Amino acid sequence: MIKYKNLFSPLTIHKTVLKNRIIAAPMGVPKAVIPSTTDYGGISLYDKSLGGSAVLTVGEHYVANMAHEISPFDKYARDVTREVLSVMRQAGGLAQLEISFHDSLNADGSFQGPSDGVHLTGAPMKAMTHDDMKSKIDALCKSIREAKDFGFDMVMLHFGHDSLCSVFMSPVWNQRTDDYGGSLENRTRFPREALKAAREAAGPDFPLLVRVSRNLMVPESFTEDDMIYFIKSVEKYIDIINISAGMDCYGGTIDKYIANTYTHSTIFLPRMFNIDFCERVKKECDVLVCLVGGASDPKVCDDAIAEGKIDTVMIGRQLVADPFWPKKIQEGNDQEIVPCIRCLNCYHIATVHANVQCSVNPRFRRENRVPLKITKTDSPKRVIVIGGGPAGMNAAITADERGHEVILIEKSSNLGGNLIYADYGDFKEDLRNFREYLKYRISKSKVDLRLNATATKESVEKLKPEAIIIAIGGELIKPNIPGVEYAIQAADIYPKMNDIDGDVVIIGGGAIGSEVGLELGLRKKKVTIIEQLNALAERSNWLYRQGLYNAIKDCQCNSLSTKLETTVKEIKKNGVVSINKEGIEEFTPAQYILLAVGMKPKRDLANTFFGITPETSIVGDCNKAAQVLEAINESYFIAVNL
Repeated sequence: MIKYKNLFSPLTIHKTVLKNRIIAAPMGVPKAVIPSTTDYGGISLYDKSLGGSAVLTVGEHYVANMAHEISPFDKYARDVTREVLSVMRQAGGLAQLEISFHDSLNADGSFQGPSDGVHLTGAPMKAMTHDDMKSKIDALCKSIREAKDFGFDMVMLHFGHDSLCSVFMSPVWNQRTDDYGGSLENRTRFPREALKAAREAAGPDFPLLVRVSRNLMVPESFTEDDMIYFIKSVEKYIDIINISAGMDCYGGTIDKYIANTYTHSTIFLPRMFNIDFCERVKKECDVLVCLVGGASDPKVCDDAIAEGKIDTVMIGRQLVADPFWPKKIQEGNDQEIVPCIRCLNCYHIATVHANVQCSVNPRFRRENRVPLKITKTDSPKRVIVIGGGPAGMNAAITADERGHEVILIEKSSNLGGNLIYADYGDFKEDLRNFREYLKYRISKSKVDLRLNATATKESVEKLKPEAIIIAIGGELIKPNIPGVEYAIQAADIYPKMNDIDGDVVIIGGGAIGSEVGLELGLRKKKVTIIEQLNALAERSNWLYRQGLYNAIKDCQCNSLSTKLETTVKEIKKNGVVSINKEGIEEFTPAQYILLAVGMKPKRDLANTFFGITPETSIVGDCNKAAQVLEAINESYFIAVNL
């Protein structure tokens, strides 16, 4: 019996039947752009095709041949596109191509747009002529016809984010004085004409899904009322409206990535971020509605369909974390789902291509060397894993799957390591879910779990290990500052956060210090964060940092302030003495002084376990300060190669 009947009910669009209401989002680029024999279109499309989604989407195909793109339908790209199509359909899903209605570069390096001026990236923008607009619409129609003729089942037209639709609808970027500017009717004329032509090109029965942004989340945006007007004006041309928010690009520096954090919601935003607007569209417009943005809980998705708020759900990052999300849900194995922690390390803009990975799925972008299923070893070993944090748990799970005899030793009474702090705070639900997933996997494995057990060299030697994985974590740094005895570790304040009564100074503005500060600010406590560097959360990726800044701004925490490029000189019982970059000494009074200056590896303790067996490795924080990404990926590779 299917647990979530609404999520797994079929949906008929003209002559096309979706076997369920799950659409895999277009994450990645067409195979023709980045040729590879392993990725099949960018991001785990091969895995997602096996995972049970009704529709698989490959993107992103730009119309009118932008300079960096080879069309997937060009003569020498067709063989590749045919294989992509075959992969998408290999387990019964439908194949959808994303076609983007975006601006193009002019020969002089300027961008096309509604008006002369400054493009949203900061580059010059030149007004499109009527011939330019006609050419863009013709190219859109050509791409739709090519996709249909080649065998795609649907197309997704990207009219959201930083598309020409969004820019033309903006009353700021669109300063035209002809029929394509001024009034809302005029500002929506170009995208409306494009969708009318798109329907004619597709024919009456070919499904068209159109993505829009309900709001661009920048000062230049149109309103949500404007978007309702636009959807109503084009509803007869399209089948599904996909509701997103924000923009996929807004300038070239960290302070300009405001809009990206709404397109790809961070931990500081609620899941199903666009659900309220979806419900409004369902009530006011005659079109099927598809939600995108932070959807991962199958029950919430199922309820939203049952309550008439949406018709379908588009899943992006959750299918990176676990491409088999649909199949596991359908089979009633919810607890087997690998939760997405919304870290955004899978998104190249967040990491500036420095380390594009998935924190919880080592196979992501490594399909050529990480198998779908771990093969059993021909020579099983006795493996001792010391430490039950995320790195230790994952190492134990992986070694057990490999067929080794695994003993996991944890000195405390519970698993989780530093993820114990995920029990507290408004922004840690995703980490908490991931911790519980790892604990569940341990409980279902053959791992010999030994809690409340302190590992020593002697006790480990007695177990006669053939391999040792050391994952004992790190320890919170206590800086050598005069008066440090008056301070406590910020992480230790989590269980007592609601009991704080007085002003707070946090020394250290990394992720821990910033999140604790924000949590206290939301509780209307007066908080000052003192940080030596020139930005908060400097080690975190760009979008996490921008999401943090947005959250501080949006929560209107007037009681939360920061002192950047500032060094703490002395801690007193009633406050902190600091020196800013101009050399000016300041005293900040506080009843609570919290330390958040990072962690250091327990290297000396880890080194004591060497010499027992040659096959000894260190992972996680006891090697160097690590995030979940490093802990999970490093522990997987070490354990799978034993």
